Amino acid sequence: MPSNDARLPRRATRKASAGQVTTVPVSRLRRWVNRSLLATGVALVSVGLYQGGTHLSAQQVERLTVMGDVQHIDIEAIQSRLAPRIAAGFLATDLTDLRHELESLPWVYRVNTRRRWPAEIEVTLTEQRPLARWGEGGYLNHEGEVFAATADPLYQDLPLLIGPDGAEGSLMRRYQALAGLLEPTGLQISELSLDPLGQVAVRFDSGLSLLLGAKDISHRVTRFKRLWEEELPAQTVAIVDLRYEYGAAVTFSDAELAMQGAQNRGEG
Repeated sequence: MPSNDARLPRRATRKASAGQVTTVPVSRLRRWVNRSLLATGVALVSVGLYQGGTHLSAQQVERLTVMGDVQHIDIEAIQSRLAPRIAAGFLATDLTDLRHELESLPWVYRVNTRRRWPAEIEVTLTEQRPLARWGEGGYLNHEGEVFAATADPLYQDLPLLIGPDGAEGSLMRRYQALAGLLEPTGLQISELSLDPLGQVAVRFDSGLSLLLGAKDISHRVTRFKRLWEEELPAQTVAIVDLRYEYGAAVTFSDAELAMQGAQNRGEG
């Protein structure tokens, strides 16, 4: 009777000898081909990126465009100033450095920079918009930030704000609030000052000065408006001092006092 082992399939245990053909599974061959193709593709892409990067790194800036709606900034001077900074090349130029360089200049508020392929750098300038004069050497912009600039006759009628360093923003906000409160009087603020003790003083374009002190500013302005509308003749008042809990001290102009004195002498 044949043994049980005869019915079982035999497992090949001999290695292929010389002259015999060894069969490689198709799935293994495909994996090997795919890996080879992938490695070749990666190598080609790496070579292309290297060559492309080398070319772009060596690419010089062919055009520097500076633009913006500006009145106080010389576009040609800006281009000349930036020329040495773009000599490093199209990709090597530090755009952040360009922005910082230009934003440090008078009248420059904001700078946007970008690369335009293949070889142009574009710079867009936004000019400062002064809303008030600050002290003797600058202006305050629409955000209450001070910037140094030479005096421009175009802005000589802007209100003058005077105060300690660091008070620029708060003083601008106070000016806007006071201008709104005083609008019904028709008086225009020409100067607003804040002294080291925190006391506020206002000077109007008519020459009238208003001393408001350091506290209860809005209440004191309300008191002034009532006095102004009911009792104070605009043409004779020089100073209204509201640094009192109640009432106000009024100083009349010298011209009016002289006129009153002449009238009194004539009557006598």
